[in-house]
Amino acid sequence: MLSNARVVPTLAVSNMERARRFYEEGLGLVVEADVVGTVRYSCGGGTALAIFERPMEPVDRTVAAFEVEDLEGEVTELRGRSVEVEGIITLPNGVKRAFFEDPDGNVIGMRQLPGAAERESTVEAAGL
Repeated sequence: MLSNARVVPTLAVSNMERARRFYEEGLGLVVEADVVGTVRYSCGGGTALAIFERPMEPVDRTVAAFEVEDLEGEVTELRGRSVEVEGIITLPNGVKRAFFEDPDGNVIGMRQLPGAAERESTVEAAGL
């Protein structure tokens, strides 16, 4: 059943060498598999992210998102690796988000879900 299957977002890139530098050096991802034309990176929780080379036009939407526990720390680390990360946005429900683009303009997000204390204060503020 698909509900039990691992899902791996797969992103098109126009230059594999340049993309690999970004994903491996910029993001610090580790290669899980390198099969003719596709590189798959291990990510947390048994997930992965794959890239493959082909002519492409960037899309104006998020193509993948990482769920992190410390968004501020991740933003600081990525910026230290010369990744241009947009500022952090906090949504009314307490979710924090930030975005960056790979060299081909693929938009990748990061989000931090509110912790128990943050969820309780959000519920109180909403009068629930």
